This record gives sequence, structure tokens and C-alpha cells, in this order.
Amino acid sequence: MKKYHYALIALLLIGLIIYLIPVQKQTFSELYDEDPGTPQLLAQFREIPVKELEIEGVDWTYLLTGKGDRKLVFLHGMGGAYDIWWQQIENLKYDFQIISITLPEVHSVEEAVAGILAILDAEGIDKSSMVGTSMGGYIAQYFLLTHPDRLNRLVLGNTFPPNHYIAEKNAGMRRTVPFLPEWYLMRKFKENVSQVVVPASGNSALVEAYLHEQYSGYMSKQQFIGRMDVVMDYFEPKYNIVHVDVPKLIIESDNDPLITPELRSELQFLYPEAAVFSFAGQGHFPYLNQPDGYTQTLRRFLYR
Repeated sequence: MKKYHYALIALLLIGLIIYLIPVQKQTFSELYDEDPGTPQLLAQFREIPVKELEIEGVDWTYLLTGKGDRKLVFLHGMGGAYDIWWQQIENLKYDFQIISITLPEVHSVEEAVAGILAILDAEGIDKSSMVGTSMGGYIAQYFLLTHPDRLNRLVLGNTFPPNHYIAEKNAGMRRTVPFLPEWYLMRKFKENVSQVVVPASGNSALVEAYLHEQYSGYMSKQQFIGRMDVVMDYFEPKYNIVHVDVPKLIIESDNDPLITPELRSELQFLYPEAAVFSFAGQGHFPYLNQPDGYTQTLRRFLYR
């Protein structure tokens, strides 16, 4: 009997050790082996000091940079952080005061918007334009719904409208994720990036390197769970003339593997007054793999 107990304890310890294996950290410069100038540019961008603000017990990190009277806020998607926009920020920072936010562990669109508002208030920004992609675009729609008076213009990039499809599709994974080892979870996400996201992005080494870095210890498991909850958090649009008055631009890709054609159509149906720009064959991250074209599209809309 004692031998059985010892064997069971040994198995439990081995299982615990395997579960607690840390995620192997890899940097963008280690993962990106094409143009050597790109890692240098990203590293230089990351040298700009970020700011931190505690909001309802949660630590938020954001970049404040640029100059000018016009204000611009960037909101990333599930696999991103404030610096995923570095190519656009470097191009626009001479004309805009820019805030780019890393979403911490929050679990609803209401919490996300409350944090964004607290940052804007802390920086004395009453009104701004906002660019949100994927999850960030979903949060931006809730911001539009609840605080249209705080928006000058709104860009919704590669995103989706309020819907039940995403929650239903991912309900099983959401139940499973908390019990999976972090290293295993991040490895599966990296595989999905390489097999699904990157081919749709023209096999962009930049897209692959940036996202693999995020899944290599830069984004925590708890952050990811929170982000899953945010995109699955349904809200009623309750759209009216106040929201229509905010000029909007929808940016999409015709081969986006993460946003179905049906969701793209529903987004345009929800905002029929929005201008629409569609990238051909550029996948879910055109701001990464087509930065010049993306920035030009932003400029045309924001300067109009």
C-alpha cells in the first residue's frame, strides 16, 4: 500500500512539474530573420517610456507619444499589445498626440471601456479619434455606444459586430483553457498562427515573428482568458442618430481567416454610413504586413 501511495505522489509531482513548465521566452529579434533593420526599428520604438495607471485594482500600460492638437487612440486585437501599431504610430506621431493601450486582464467590454476612459481622463483628453482592430474594434464599438460624445472619428479594422456566433463557437475552448498548462496553450496558438494566420497574410515573416513573441511569454494565460471573455461579451447595439454622426471607416481584408464573410457583412449592415476599404489577400493583420497602405488609408480618413 505504501508503494502505491509513493507511486501516486510521484506521478502527481511529475504532472505538476509538467504543468508548471514555464513558457520559453523568445524575442522578436530572435524570431525574425529577414530585414535586419525591422527588429532595430521595433527595439527603438520600445525604448519610448510607457506609462502605467492603476484602475480598479488593475494595472494598465499605455504609450503616450506624438504631438499636435488632434488625439488618436489605438486598440489592439487579442494577440497584440500597444506596440503592434509601431509602424502606424511612427508615421502619424508628428500630426497626432497618440495613446496606444495594452489591454490587461479584464473580462468584459464594460471594464475595457472604463479603463480606456480613465486613461483619457488622466491625460486630459476629452475627445479623440479611435482605431481598433479585431478585439480592439469590438471594444471601440462599445465605446461608441456608451460615449459617442468622446469620439471624433472611428476606424473599425478587421473586426466583428456584436454577435452570438463567436461565443457559441468558442464556448468549449473557454471552459477548457483555464485547466491547460500555459506552455501548451501558447504552443497551440503559435501553431495556429503559422498554419492559418500567416498564410493568409502573404506568408509574412513579420506577422509570424510578432505574434509568436506575444505567445512566448509576453502575454499571460490570464490576459488571454480575459480577452476571450471580452470578445464573447455580447451587447445590444441600440444604434441611434448620435452614433451615426460619428464618421466611421471599416477596414477589412477579403481573405481574413479570423473574421467570417458573414460577420464582415453584418458589420457593414450595422454601420451603413461607414466608408469601407477592403485589402485584397492581406489576411487579419494588414497593418503589420501592409503598413504603408494601411497608414495611407488611415491618413485619408483621419485628415478628411
